[in-house]
Amino acid sequence: MSFDDLVKTAHSIVVGDVVGSHTYRSADGKLILTSYSINVQETLKGGAAQTVTVTTIGGRIGDTILHVSGMPVFESGEKAILFLEDSKSYTTVVGLNQGKFSVSNGEVSNSMIGLSFPDGLSNKPIKMPLDEFKRQIQLRITH
Repeated sequence: MSFDDLVKTAHSIVVGDVVGSHTYRSADGKLILTSYSINVQETLKGGAAQTVTVTTIGGRIGDTILHVSGMPVFESGEKAILFLEDSKSYTTVVGLNQGKFSVSNGEVSNSMIGLSFPDGLSNKPIKMPLDEFKRQIQLRITH
C-alpha cells in the first residue's frame, strides 16, 4: 500500500505505547490470536479511546506457535504510530507491517519484512523524523 492508501484506509491513526498483551484461541479454536493493549498518547485521525486493543493473528500458546509472515508483532513498552481499521470483530493494523511505525529517537520507521508484492517489487520501508511524519499524515487527511 502507498502511504496515501494507508492514511485513506485507516479508520484511526494513533500514537501510543504498548502496555500489555493477551494470547488466546479464536472462538472456533482454529487460530491463535494476540490482542495488544495500547495507551493512546495522541490521535492523528479518527476518534480513539485512551486505550485501544489491537488484535493480530499469531502468537504462542504452550508449545503451539502460529506465525503469519508480515504480521506486526509488538513488544511491551514499545512506542508506535499505528494505522488502524475496524473489522467486524477486531481492530487491526492496516496493511500488516506497513501500518505499524515504530518510534525511536525522534524518528519513525516501518518494516517490510515478511511482505511480498504482486508486482515482484519490494516496497521500501518509510523512515523519517517524527514531526515530519505527523505533518505528512495531516496533509493527506486535509486534502
